[in-house]
Amino acid sequence: MYRFYVSPKSIVMKKIAFVLLLAFIFTGTYAQFGIKLGTNTASFKITSPNQAFQQANQAKWGVNAGIFYRIKILMVYVQPEAYFSSTGGNFSYTDPNTGIAEIHTLDLNRIDIPLLAGVKLGLIRINAGPVGFLTLSDKSDLDGFKADLKGMTWGYQAGIGFDLLKKLTFDARYEGSLSDISNNVDVPGIGTLKPSTKVSAFLLSVGLFF
Repeated sequence: MYRFYVSPKSIVMKKIAFVLLLAFIFTGTYAQFGIKLGTNTASFKITSPNQAFQQANQAKWGVNAGIFYRIKILMVYVQPEAYFSSTGGNFSYTDPNTGIAEIHTLDLNRIDIPLLAGVKLGLIRINAGPVGFLTLSDKSDLDGFKADLKGMTWGYQAGIGFDLLKKLTFDARYEGSLSDISNNVDVPGIGTLKPSTKVSAFLLSVGLFF
């Protein structure tokens, strides 16, 4: 019968290697908390069964403000965020009485919750991840327009950024929707429609580490 012999020296060397590996990982690991403020330009992508209610190729500006937490291990990091977002979009409405097409706005107030993963390559960071949108309220400038908005919808973000002086962080991201934001909409003179409505946006932000 064969017996395997592991020398004490080999065991000690493995323990030393394991300790060195942990030290290497945790030496390059740190976490930072911060606040952020930014702006966004958003638009609707609408696929409607009625031509009187369609998307308008015009973007709408909004703002966002909140907090983030960055956990970094060497070049890789994870960054959960939560921020208030004032966003929305424009849509085209054709009055059935006059036949005139008008551009109207739907404003949205949300809590956005991204969970990003990224890598730092020199001065530049690249990140991407899912984001949840919790709609708090909505308002349109078209009288009689009412949207039955879903409470929670899902999307994604991807972008680049860089840090400055270990205190400031800058980001530019694209944001897209994976699900419709509404179940249906009530349009004046037309009735209840069930369009596919998604929001896309371009975001710029600056953050401050504590």
